[in-house]
Amino acid sequence: MKKNRFLPIIVAMSAAFGFGSCSSVELPEAPYSAGVESLTSQVNGRQVTLSWTLPESSDIVGVQILRNGELVATLDGPATSYVVKRATPGMNVAYTVKVIYANDRVSEGSTTRFDIISNEKIVMLLACDRNELTDDDEIAAADWLEEAYGSDCEFMNIADATSIDPAAYPVVWIHIDRIGLASGWRNLPGALVSDKALEVMNNYIAAGGNVLLTKFATQLTVPYGYLAAEYAPNIFGSGEGGRGDDIWTINANIGLKYDHRNDVFFKGLTTSDQYNHQTFPLEGPGWREDHNCCWDLNAYRYTAEGDNTVEMFQNQNHCDIVATWGHVVDYAVAGMLSFPSTDTRAGRCVAIGLAAYEFNQEGGNEYQANINRLTRNCIDYLNE
Repeated sequence: MKKNRFLPIIVAMSAAFGFGSCSSVELPEAPYSAGVESLTSQVNGRQVTLSWTLPESSDIVGVQILRNGELVATLDGPATSYVVKRATPGMNVAYTVKVIYANDRVSEGSTTRFDIISNEKIVMLLACDRNELTDDDEIAAADWLEEAYGSDCEFMNIADATSIDPAAYPVVWIHIDRIGLASGWRNLPGALVSDKALEVMNNYIAAGGNVLLTKFATQLTVPYGYLAAEYAPNIFGSGEGGRGDDIWTINANIGLKYDHRNDVFFKGLTTSDQYNHQTFPLEGPGWREDHNCCWDLNAYRYTAEGDNTVEMFQNQNHCDIVATWGHVVDYAVAGMLSFPSTDTRAGRCVAIGLAAYEFNQEGGNEYQANINRLTRNCIDYLNE
């Protein structure tokens, strides 16, 4: 068969004409996706409230919120507002709102810019003026707070407070550690447990204020509504103490089953190999006061279910047990609790009642840095 020497030319020409005809055809544009309108912002310290108006459409399935170009939240449905309770401070911060439509279409964003300036302070709440403190541990804790936080902390006599605003004071720390104190929250310094003081603090917690309760102040978990009276701390000691040659540590791997060692509370703490399991040392050899205000988990009656007393206590009280005595590897003792916010309790709480948490060991403490770091971790966690 004789080859047609004109065929390649014809094919090439056809291809050329084909491409030319395709390029003249206009493709349909993607449907326009309207964005939000009337975007406004209200800034109160670190709380930011964004509001907007949605376009009229039945295809809206959600809204995206971006901060400085990074997605921070996706809201389902036709939302028209968003609140950031603890926005990171910054200057000229840009918040952008986009509409999500069916078939994964997303509108162009509408942006508002503003400054977020924090004037917050960490408060140490006292039953007296700071210069009237007499116990060495309470004085040392106050001195450390001022050294660690400088102008970002404040000392407040509860007798002078009619209210505490969480927007200005997001974390309140109460540290009570003195010899001879009787057990029971009603035996704490009177100014802290007066009707007025309890009303101030319960209003503060209800509004989202967070509390750090250390040593004998862990008993305030009851009047503050974190624990029912029957689950108050029941391991208590306020004696003179004594001398010892061992290291006092805390164990964050509860029952060697519930492992909290990587929780934010223990970030940066050095560890000890005193036992066959890893613990965090808080107090070295020397004179120790042995002031516990902890929870004997075997002494309570529970209505909540759980595989052991740890689970039952946690389920009963909506909290996490994050540390116990260093030598304890069963489910017997809780020494540090963390309470998240709930529908009825907006403010979070961390409570440390371990004897090893002593702020001023007579003669010096080789593990003081761990006590300082643990305290700072707890405050920073509550301040998030």
